[in-house]
Amino acid sequence: MAKDHAGMFWFGWALAAGLAAAPGLMAGGFPLLPLFLAVVGLACATHRPSRALVTDKLVEAFGGGRIRSLIIVVGAILMIQILPMELALLMAGDVLAYVEVVAAVSLIAGQARWPLFKARIARFVRDGVARVNLGLGRRPVARARRAAPRRRPRPPSSGADDGAAPWGLAFA
Repeated sequence: MAKDHAGMFWFGWALAAGLAAAPGLMAGGFPLLPLFLAVVGLACATHRPSRALVTDKLVEAFGGGRIRSLIIVVGAILMIQILPMELALLMAGDVLAYVEVVAAVSLIAGQARWPLFKARIARFVRDGVARVNLGLGRRPVARARRAAPRRRPRPPSSGADDGAAPWGLAFA
């Protein structure tokens, strides 16, 4: 009989969550998150369709850019718990500033990719129209090609900017 390694993993997960919940239960509390994780782990260890559902939802939840946002939020929550209130608010604002920087960089990258995306969509539409026209029995329309512009060498720059970095304008 083949061993079910995924079931053993989920059983270990349930055991670890149960052990994490034990001190809270002994103290008279009700640790909801560890007990929930233990129950989900036991369900996934014993029932394959539940395991498939949970893994599919986990992949869906933590796929793509969501994981980056989740890590930032979890980091901010951890910082808030270990620091005094004033410093925690300061650090949370610092994390939000990092999120704003990531958003700005993402927007800049999107703007840089926009012409390429627009050209790709235009080529896709043009090729689709050409295929439809060929399917209808029409002849393809010949287009005149434009000659590529010739590049001229740059004139030598003045001696003042010889040591400047090529990306110096990014900080202006």
